[in-house]
Amino acid sequence: MSGVGDEYLRAKVMTASPYRLHLMVIDEMLKHSRKALNAIDARDFETSHGETARAREYCAEVLSGIRDDASPELAANVKDYFLHVQKYLFMADMQQDKKSAEKAIELLEGYRESWVELNNHLAAAV
Repeated sequence: MSGVGDEYLRAKVMTASPYRLHLMVIDEMLKHSRKALNAIDARDFETSHGETARAREYCAEVLSGIRDDASPELAANVKDYFLHVQKYLFMADMQQDKKSAEKAIELLEGYRESWVELNNHLAAAV
């Protein structure tokens, strides 16, 4: 399946800055977490499982990309943060727990907001 939308997405990814790529992954994680929450509300277990699995895949991608070369303490804190997100997504999936899904979304929204604010601050300093 290779259409115009696929080509657009490929071009968008290939030309994105590291900041933007990270934000795209966070946005996908949020999208799938929200879909999982909606499916849990609807008691659609198959969909909620699929959506939490997708969100956890994106979370694993973030975790695998954390480097501790420049700041081991910061890297450890970010890793811990995403391990908490991963834990809540897992609990949402295994227990069909709405509160866990909501907590994962809350953590992701807070992280996203901080990431955008940091980028804006750095851009203003240049």
